[in-house]
Amino acid sequence: MLYVAFLKDNIMGDNFPGHTQFLDCWLISGTLAITGITTTLSVLSQKTEDYETKTSQDFTLTGISSFKLNGGYLLSAAFVGFVMQMIVFAVMYLYFHLVDDLQLTDFNFGALVGIMLLGAGVNAVVNAVLILFVRNRSTLSAISTIVGTVSGFLVGAYIPIGVLPEAAQWVVKFTPGAYVAALFRQLFLKNDLEKLFPANVRQELAEQLGIQLKWGRLLDYGQTLLVTIGLFGLFLVILVTIEAGLNAQRQRAKA
Repeated sequence: MLYVAFLKDNIMGDNFPGHTQFLDCWLISGTLAITGITTTLSVLSQKTEDYETKTSQDFTLTGISSFKLNGGYLLSAAFVGFVMQMIVFAVMYLYFHLVDDLQLTDFNFGALVGIMLLGAGVNAVVNAVLILFVRNRSTLSAISTIVGTVSGFLVGAYIPIGVLPEAAQWVVKFTPGAYVAALFRQLFLKNDLEKLFPANVRQELAEQLGIQLKWGRLLDYGQTLLVTIGLFGLFLVILVTIEAGLNAQRQRAKA
């Protein structure tokens, strides 16, 4: 509600016709990225709770392998993250359709679902790595609070990335969720960016609003997608490697 009341006019003013719908889509994109981060972390918190209450040991008595158990946590987090993104999109689109008459014409809903799936997977893997060594709910609660607070800034949802200090912008570039947000923004805003704004300001606006992240030059949709997939693969390898090491350590301790 604070965004609806203040942020849109503070960012753009009333200088560009159609900016209301443009910024509605900008907000939807950022909120979807935040949803993928926070919901997957929330689901994965069950893993820490099961460890603290020794429930995970009960699971192992059934004969399920550590790999399957951890995979179950990961897939559950990704699934819930995907579903919640779908729900948030439906609610926000309905709201802005009623309030601002937002219309998504010639929109690629297949690509939207694909980005949601990728975002859910990336965030699930990143959060799984984040809580690998968390063994109690108090520490988990502190981490969840921090992630919930900073995620909106790291994906450029609360304020445009271009407003952040240069050091903070570098942190954003190493945040997987920022690339997911950029994919959403390019999907929602690319056509409007070309229609509403003159060519001489498009690149600057795309960088300032986090529509495209910059590494030397602005990354296009395909490049952003490749970076996101690469980050997914990187964190998955890290997760599997550490989990394998921890499992081997536990097996040696039992021997």
